[in-house]
Amino acid sequence: MATGLTLSDSSSLEDMSAIMIANAIANIEPAGPTNQLVTRYDIPKGVKQINVPLWGRNDAAALTEGVDISVPQQLGVTVRNLTATEHGLLTFVSDKLVRQNNESVMAHIGEVQGNAVGRLLESDLITLFDGFSVSAPGAGNAGTFYHVAGAVSYLKTDNNSSFGPAPGTPNGVFHPEQIRRFVQESTSIQGGGSTGMAAQPIPEGYSAEVLRNYYRGNEQIFNVPIYESGVISRDGSGDSKGAIFAREALALAMETEISAEEERDISLRGTEVVTTGNWGELEIVDTWGVEFYSATDAAFS
Repeated sequence: MATGLTLSDSSSLEDMSAIMIANAIANIEPAGPTNQLVTRYDIPKGVKQINVPLWGRNDAAALTEGVDISVPQQLGVTVRNLTATEHGLLTFVSDKLVRQNNESVMAHIGEVQGNAVGRLLESDLITLFDGFSVSAPGAGNAGTFYHVAGAVSYLKTDNNSSFGPAPGTPNGVFHPEQIRRFVQESTSIQGGGSTGMAAQPIPEGYSAEVLRNYYRGNEQIFNVPIYESGVISRDGSGDSKGAIFAREALALAMETEISAEEERDISLRGTEVVTTGNWGELEIVDTWGVEFYSATDAAFS
């Protein structure tokens, strides 16, 4: 007597497909935080390119009663073209693997594929950090609170005559080791160094919050929310490139849904699973972000 799932059971196959698709979509966002920290645009179906308008600014001046405003100002607009391209991957799942694992194999395939697409989306966005006009503290140097404060100061200064200071509250996306060094600096400040920290309770306040929350995106340094991205790489010199940037500095155009599909291949005795997505990313204003380029070569130092 046959037991378990058979590949001729269409309802079971439909259930497995639904599980796979749901898991693929659910695992795209957690792969990296950056897609939630930029300006997002939806791409209508059948459209590959959208125009992103960037409005210039006008300047007000004191007026004299009874005197005309003689010099009108033009409201300029700069249009950035954002083109979406297709991304995806194919995984082959043999019938034997499905028989051995039942529906769990499709759930795992969905998870793996969704995570792969999510990592690629995160990688595409963090590549834009290189385009920011300022980079600090530089290769081989440790990133500190001082450099975070300097980045915030730069973003809030009128460095761009066309578009002005960076709007809103910036966010910071960092390599995990860059964040660990913030933790090390924080606990050394309030705990009296590593020896002092071990010898006495961590006081309530900033250090305690860092120790509880620094991996959760809840912590802030100088009002900058801190996020870690494991997709940020370490180069051959042991340095990594995070960034502190305004949401409006970067744009992401994306179709509303990531698609995941499966198709059976009878001759190969298995199923092809494909997850795809269309998106495009763009730097809008290079002075509205600061690349955080610092050493990440010595964990546990």
